[in-house]
Amino acid sequence: MAYIKDGQYCSDDYKEELDKDCCFVPQHPKPKKILLECGCRPQDAIFDLDYCHEKRVQEFVLDRVIVDTTCLCRPVVKIEFSSLVVFEAEGKGLCEKEIDVELQFILERICNGHKEVVQTWQYENEIKVKAEKLELDISEPFTVTFCDRTCPGCCEYKMIVKGKDFEGDFKAVRVVKPDLSVLAQGICDD
Repeated sequence: MAYIKDGQYCSDDYKEELDKDCCFVPQHPKPKKILLECGCRPQDAIFDLDYCHEKRVQEFVLDRVIVDTTCLCRPVVKIEFSSLVVFEAEGKGLCEKEIDVELQFILERICNGHKEVVQTWQYENEIKVKAEKLELDISEPFTVTFCDRTCPGCCEYKMIVKGKDFEGDFKAVRVVKPDLSVLAQGICDD
């Protein structure tokens, strides 16, 4: 046997739910538009650790994404970024070793030729070890989620990483597998 309630056809399996006056059809007549864009040209950041030369700030564009919110009214953009921070260190001799990695992640937005830093995040990892020989391989995720309100139009978002400070005998410091994506929706769209 079938039931019809508020114009909705339901099978016997849903009789119990119908008796509770459950809503099967969304009340909003038209779902809002949602845009999904994924990053393009992701690139790993491999920091140059040559200490023979003058220390300089190194900066890499990890990933970028372009989103066109022209069709949205008062758009809200949700940015999701994930990566792995990898570093390897070594040392010999009985003493206390300190390994310190400090990175800055920068979310940059470019709309209509105007460039703006939207948000920054710090990554810090400090390890103190007392040992004769040190071999350290660390790989840990770094992820961020951020909501941005922008004017309708075409905007590019970039995730940039800067090497702020490296202390210790490093074999390598890298940021790998970067992935940037955005979801966009208009707050006032019908």
